[in-house]
Amino acid sequence: MSTDVCTKVMNTFFALDKNERLPLWATAHLLVCRKCRTQVRLCTLAEQVCADSLKQPLPQGHDLVQGILYRIEHSQELKDIQPITMRKWIFSGIAMIAAMLAFGLSTTADTDPRLLIAFYLLFGGIVTVYCALFIGSNLDFFVKKIETLKPSFSA
Repeated sequence: MSTDVCTKVMNTFFALDKNERLPLWATAHLLVCRKCRTQVRLCTLAEQVCADSLKQPLPQGHDLVQGILYRIEHSQELKDIQPITMRKWIFSGIAMIAAMLAFGLSTTADTDPRLLIAFYLLFGGIVTVYCALFIGSNLDFFVKKIETLKPSFSA
């Protein structure tokens, strides 16, 4: 593999936040490049080892925890963050369903069946692309939501 591509993949990996997913192109590169895959695996293991040694349990009402939470709540950066909205996805989904419903109601019994099949295949393709784009563009949200729903088993 090209070292420029490997460098770009590793820079992308290092720029990610914790538990953020790699872009599809970088994941595809890791599937074919043993060197990069090994580096990513070793970096992930090293991060886990370092993080384990820093974990110290603190009581919930500890002054340090309260101070950190207060600073987070009153930080200007937190106030500047725009909330994520699904408004565009909802409106486009409603428009897509309305168009399909209008087409279904406007067709008559004497409409050519081949034309109907073509339109229904087109609508099926549009719905498939819509769902794939929705899930693909919000993949981090879904992955994090699934990870919070996993049951924890304790002995």
